[in-house]
Amino acid sequence: MRSLFGRADITKYMNSLIDIVEQMGGTVHFSHENRVSFRPDLTVTIPPIAEQENLYALAHETGHLIDFIEGNLDYDQWISNRPYRINAEMKAWVNAYQLLKEIDAPLDEWEQHVQEKLFTYFQFEEVS
Repeated sequence: MRSLFGRADITKYMNSLIDIVEQMGGTVHFSHENRVSFRPDLTVTIPPIAEQENLYALAHETGHLIDFIEGNLDYDQWISNRPYRINAEMKAWVNAYQLLKEIDAPLDEWEQHVQEKLFTYFQFEEVS
């Protein structure tokens, strides 16, 4: 059972992305405590709040899942190699945009969201 709450319109799109994750053999874990993430055990973690920022985060992490399943994401390199990580993050944003377009999700805040997130890749040296 999915435990999303928040905007009904965004819930619809998030549920569509969750269906995509599950069709690929992945799992979406809802957590207020854990950070948004993709893990090589095919788990995507996001907050259970249906808002546009979390929709975009879910799409981005699903983008990592796609790359991982297709053999285009080396998780160990992602952790240890900063240039590799930046490239992988960019690819995940491209995948996310394609996913959001496929499900006809709202993209009115997309550009600002991605710009804010991209900036963080150049701001922090370490990933945990």
